[in-house]
Amino acid sequence: MSGKLLNKPFQEVLCMVKKGLIAVFLLVVFITAFAQKTITYAVRSWDVDYAKKEIAAFNKVWPDIKVEIIVFDQDLNSFLTQRLAAKQPLPDVMTGWEGFTFIVSQGLALPLNQFVKTDPDWKYVPAAAQKAFEYNNLIYALPWDVHFNMVVVNLDLLKQLNLPKPSYNWTVEEFVNLARRATTREYSGINHLWEFDTLMAGVYDSKVGTWSFDPQLHKFRLVNGGWIKALELQKQLKSIPGLVSDDLKNQELRDKGQLDDYQKKFGKDADAFRESKVLMGWHGTWDWWWVRTVPWNFDFYPLPQVKEIGLKMPLHVNYVVVASTTKNPKEAFAFAKFISYSPKGIVERLDIRDKNVDAQGNPDPVFFIPATKHPDVVKKFDSMKAVPEGVKFMLQNIDKTFKADFWKTVPGWDQAAWEVIFPAAEQVRAGKADPKAIAADIEAKANRIIQEAKKEFDEKLKK
Repeated sequence: MSGKLLNKPFQEVLCMVKKGLIAVFLLVVFITAFAQKTITYAVRSWDVDYAKKEIAAFNKVWPDIKVEIIVFDQDLNSFLTQRLAAKQPLPDVMTGWEGFTFIVSQGLALPLNQFVKTDPDWKYVPAAAQKAFEYNNLIYALPWDVHFNMVVVNLDLLKQLNLPKPSYNWTVEEFVNLARRATTREYSGINHLWEFDTLMAGVYDSKVGTWSFDPQLHKFRLVNGGWIKALELQKQLKSIPGLVSDDLKNQELRDKGQLDDYQKKFGKDADAFRESKVLMGWHGTWDWWWVRTVPWNFDFYPLPQVKEIGLKMPLHVNYVVVASTTKNPKEAFAFAKFISYSPKGIVERLDIRDKNVDAQGNPDPVFFIPATKHPDVVKKFDSMKAVPEGVKFMLQNIDKTFKADFWKTVPGWDQAAWEVIFPAAEQVRAGKADPKAIAADIEAKANRIIQEAKKEFDEKLKK
């Protein structure tokens, strides 16, 4: 009996302790749930699997930030326009490569200076990527990844034709010499030269980018930039019979059931580039997805350089945006940085792709080109076997680039470039105009469009 009396208060105490522990547990759960912030992330349908893995990696570092995916399929600007029209909230974070002037002019992007200015990791982002989406000293987006225009070189055909393997610092003269020597009755030097003049214009002048646009002056310099020299080089290459394989194609003859010169040289149903009949290809690093399927060894080379200027590579920068409407700017930026330039985040993103598998579960490593030169990132990137050696060289030399995607950020670009300069270049290629004679007039017309568009754009930014 005495034992029961002694046991009773103990049992009551034990019960009270259990209730207390449960209360504490519930309080912790409540506090955690209350402290957790939720942000939304717009992801294209084909990229959802990668995004989920990246979010899981992010949550190892930031467990108190929940990232919800909003899936879309159309281009980003159309997607945002649709949501605005439907009065739906914008995603807190979004990525893209579409024209950026729309996002800025509509006030949809949050300036990020307050976050990056004291961030020690920001210094590893190349200047070209830091300023890619800057207006009036305000940074409206972070770099998501980058691409380069480049030349695919068929290493097997190079050896077969007993031609010297060039270095990544090859010159325009070496490029032309290889293209000439590879051109025979059976082979061609390069597959096409589409936009060759627009890109090489940036190679021929130290201050301009694509289409001889000078970003410091915010105007085209066709007269004394690299445009004329680039057009003359393009015309020279095209004048050599059979050097540009795709120039041999003639759709009119094919429609009539006749063989064109391409078919006569390579075969009726030939794909000369894939079949190792063309030494070089004029492409971009984004083409790796299909170039990797060719049955021969290849490498990606930077555009050839002019000796007196040195290496200059055309650079494209895609973006990460934090919406101006976000209710959680710090949390949104934390995620944006993780997928943009965070050393840990980028190494995680690269590792996810390095461990990629195909539908059958077989190793299928892929990659993207990061927009940071942090040592940890460079070390990981250089270790990836899927990355062509030439692309590793390009990242190492990303400070030696010029902007190739002005169309994303310069108001009026498409009208000036494609409606004024391009038709003039076509006249030159057809032998109907001398570039030196028309450059001044074309330059003036294009610059008027650019200046008027800039004035209108600046007014929108003031509102």
